[in-house]
Amino acid sequence: MVKLEVIVKGCFYFNAIRVSNSLFIKSRILTLIIRSTYKITNLWATIMDLGSKVIKGLKVGALLRVIAQVFTWVNTLILIRILTPDDYGLMAMVMAFIGIFGLIGDFGVHKALIQAKEVDHFFYRRAFTINLISCCTFFLLFYFLAPGIAIFFDEPDIITPIRVVAFQHIILIFHTLPYAQASRLMKFKEREQVQFYSTIVASIITIVMAVMGFGVWSLITGHLLLKLSLTIGYNIISPYWAFPTKKFATCYKLLIFSGFSTKNDMLRYLMNVFPNIWIGKIFNKLDLGFFSVARNLASLPGDKIGELLNHLGLASFSKIQKEPELAGKYLLKSISLASMLLFPTYFGMCAVANEAIVVILSEKWIPAIIPFQILCLSSPFKILSELLAVGTTAMGKPHKNSFCLLYSLIFLSLFVFASYHGLIWACLAWLAITIISFFIHLYIITPVFHLKMATILLALFPSILGSSCMLLALWVLKDNYFDSLANFIALPLLIITGAVIFFSIMCVLFRNKLKVIRNYLRH
Repeated sequence: MVKLEVIVKGCFYFNAIRVSNSLFIKSRILTLIIRSTYKITNLWATIMDLGSKVIKGLKVGALLRVIAQVFTWVNTLILIRILTPDDYGLMAMVMAFIGIFGLIGDFGVHKALIQAKEVDHFFYRRAFTINLISCCTFFLLFYFLAPGIAIFFDEPDIITPIRVVAFQHIILIFHTLPYAQASRLMKFKEREQVQFYSTIVASIITIVMAVMGFGVWSLITGHLLLKLSLTIGYNIISPYWAFPTKKFATCYKLLIFSGFSTKNDMLRYLMNVFPNIWIGKIFNKLDLGFFSVARNLASLPGDKIGELLNHLGLASFSKIQKEPELAGKYLLKSISLASMLLFPTYFGMCAVANEAIVVILSEKWIPAIIPFQILCLSSPFKILSELLAVGTTAMGKPHKNSFCLLYSLIFLSLFVFASYHGLIWACLAWLAITIISFFIHLYIITPVFHLKMATILLALFPSILGSSCMLLALWVLKDNYFDSLANFIALPLLIITGAVIFFSIMCVLFRNKLKVIRNYLRH
């Protein structure tokens, strides 16, 4: 009986322990599930909060950019009326080579700082050291290379302007760290305010100097003043100071990323500036002036939108670089929104170019009309390519951009060949190159965001079709109904008619697309 009792008690204790262990395991599993759910919920809330910040930043930035752009457009048009094609030709020669190093003067350090997941003060010190060495090197390089550039263009008058513009690299020394800090903190509103006020100040002084007869020096002064104003503004909203360091042992990651970014910036700038260099070489500064003004006018809306997307996109996409599918959704939204603005704007500019240039710029710029029309058709594809490139860089894969640009540069031979047949043929070649480059970007970059080319093209199709129909309709109306009207009367009528045509096409054929765009803007 004693043995039986011991056995019974032993079985009871064993079952009690097993039940206890089972309950403990179940409670642990339940706890893990709750904790995992809590973490996932927090992660999703963080992602949604980030998306909300990005969209709000885009809205605020876009509003400030629109206001600044209207002012910039007025300023540019006034300057073109005051200055001569020779002045713009000289400025294009000055910026042809020095502009590329103004773009990458900090050796891509600001992009490396923005894209990095975690940074400390020592990281900033290394970045500042690289920035200091790079900017000083480029300043000295162009100061002493100015005579050689003048010989290349056979234009001795550009030696002093090149040396003066080279001072932009000294200004850039104090610009990089505050700009990167503001971007990392996602101070979109404050940063756009700095851009807005700097643009206004530089524009007003440029106009005053042009009226006083300073010619090309008004453009040079405005360029440097804008750089200086931006640097002061960024140091006010997000000051950050660091001393140089001699310790470069752990700089290799920073140098690798900044090196890739710098190489991509150089390749992209070379892609964009090559037409100016080649036309300035084989033609004269007068032809280069017409071409340069046509490109400036055709780039005005796109440059502002491109700057906004570049500033916001690099900081925003870098925050979700480990979530490619989510980044792909935001990229698709950005492309859809940009296309609904870019294509109707540029195609409309192409349609009214003849009337607009004669009325706004005067008849001395008539030779720039056809180049301007052709370049307007290429600008949307150029901006969309840059949007794809910015997103890829922020995702930590700048080498993808390198392949896109290298393949695109191959087709510049078309521009060289076409330029021997005249300026218009050169512009047509540039249109073809821009479209080819856009498809190269799509093919290489869309897999980074887990997207397909067809998805992007379907998102672009409504705006392209609606804009093309609007362009053709306006050309037909001009030939049959508006041809007898004075240019200053025909211009506003054409603009209003084009807007009505485009919106009507979208409402009839792509009503769902408009609803999607409206939802994007609401969220």
